[in-house]
Amino acid sequence: MPSTDIIRTFIAVEIPDDIKAAMKEVQGTLRKTVAEVGWVRPEGVHLTLKFLGGIGADIIPDLGAAVEAAVGGVAPFQLSVRGVGVFPTPKAPRVVWLGVEGELDRLAELYECVEGACEGLGFKREDRPFKPHLTLGRVKSPKGRGALVNALTEFEGVELGAINVESVSVMKSELRPSGAIYTEMRRISMVAG
Repeated sequence: MPSTDIIRTFIAVEIPDDIKAAMKEVQGTLRKTVAEVGWVRPEGVHLTLKFLGGIGADIIPDLGAAVEAAVGGVAPFQLSVRGVGVFPTPKAPRVVWLGVEGELDRLAELYECVEGACEGLGFKREDRPFKPHLTLGRVKSPKGRGALVNALTEFEGVELGAINVESVSVMKSELRPSGAIYTEMRRISMVAG
């Protein structure tokens, strides 16, 4: 009998601990503004490739197998975390992010492989273009956003470190009052084709 457990699931690239520590330092400076921002916990930050939402636990093994088949031919590559910005605009920021640079063509290839694997299992393709970034926080109100945007200029060219993309992870997200808890359900290694 199939499982009826529903698991909030996404597929992501894990971020090294040194970058998470650097993120915490950037957040520490930005917290000094009076802006009302829900800061993400750096230990839970990852580069999301595909958010699937709540799916049946019985689908997870098929999802892992499909992603493994799709990314198996993608060779490992390197990215770097550099600079800060906001979505959608500095006049009306809603998300504060760190930029991702480096072998973006390879990242786009990996993203397309993951999208294709998920689509093959009946998941809808993402409508919006893929904009790789690491979320630092979500702006809760207009209060202090000018000070926040001004403070961001201090980090325009900041380099936080490198990410060696050698695997992708199928992740579980549990929403708690204290914040989301992320658990890796499966790590899928990439091998050079």
